[in-house]
Amino acid sequence: FSDVVKKGCEDRMTATQVKAAVKSAVKDDDRRRAVMVFGLEESANEVVQEKVKDVLKVSCSTARLLVKDCHRVGAVRTGYARPVKATFHSNETAALALKCGKNLRGTRFSRVYISPDRTREEREERKGLVSQLREKIRSDPGQYHYISNGTVCSRERGPAHSPRTPASTSTPPSS
Repeated sequence: FSDVVKKGCEDRMTATQVKAAVKSAVKDDDRRRAVMVFGLEESANEVVQEKVKDVLKVSCSTARLLVKDCHRVGAVRTGYARPVKATFHSNETAALALKCGKNLRGTRFSRVYISPDRTREEREERKGLVSQLREKIRSDPGQYHYISNGTVCSRERGPAHSPRTPASTSTPPSS
């Protein structure tokens, strides 16, 4: 490392480039520590942080996730619940909140979804992937389709979800 520092760098960055790089890195770090909560009902004089805490208690019942900041995003429109941006103290906590989001199915928050805080470009890219996914589902309903690492993937469907049966139904021989 010291050899590299001694040699210097032929492609030196200007102060403006350094500022832009640092600003971009800070924004990325802030996004990693935040999630978006969609479908959370909006009411007058609400305490958004308490609503988000309730959602997180239901989804991650074993973990205690501390929310640093919460606020609604977007303009107020009647009949429309604005999404909530929830920021945590660390990106690990935000990742845990995302992972636990699937536990909201079948609860009183079954219409609430937790997703990463994405940039406008990431949202546009995701929108395109979702439309590709929907098209694949329509064209080939026999396969299981999903999005992974920025691509639409397909695989054979697993066995139907049926109640588990015991491995052996025979009774042990009596002596």
